[in-house]
Amino acid sequence: MIGIKGMGGGGKTTLPRAVFDHISNWFDGKSFVGNVKEDSKRSSSGLRKPQKQILKNVLNDDDIDVAGVSDVKSKMKKYMGSKKVLIVLDDVDDIGQLEALAGEPTWFKQGSRIIITTRDD
Repeated sequence: MIGIKGMGGGGKTTLPRAVFDHISNWFDGKSFVGNVKEDSKRSSSGLRKPQKQILKNVLNDDDIDVAGVSDVKSKMKKYMGSKKVLIVLDDVDDIGQLEALAGEPTWFKQGSRIIITTRDD
C-alpha cells in the first residue's frame, strides 16, 4: 500500500492516474476509484457504490450483486486473494473508508498494489 498526502491542487490524483494508466496491464485486475470521500457521503448506501465498483472492475463482472458492506468485504476476501490487483483509492478522508475498500493486505495476492490519496487538512 502506498499513501499520497498533500494539499488540494498538488497532483495527488494526477500522479496515481498516470501510474495506473502506465502499469495497469501488468495486473490481473484493476480499479481506479475517484472521489471516495464525496461518494461515501453523498449516497445513502455509503461505501457500497465504490466497493461494488472495485469488485466489478477487478472481476470484470458488471452483474455482480452485493447486499451490503459486510457482504462486499467477504466477496473481496474470497475473490481478490487469487488476483494480483492494482487499486487506486482517490480522496480518502476516513480510516473506515480505507478499511471497507482495501481491508487488509491479506485480502490480495502478493504483488498487488493499493494506492491511496488523501488531503492534508
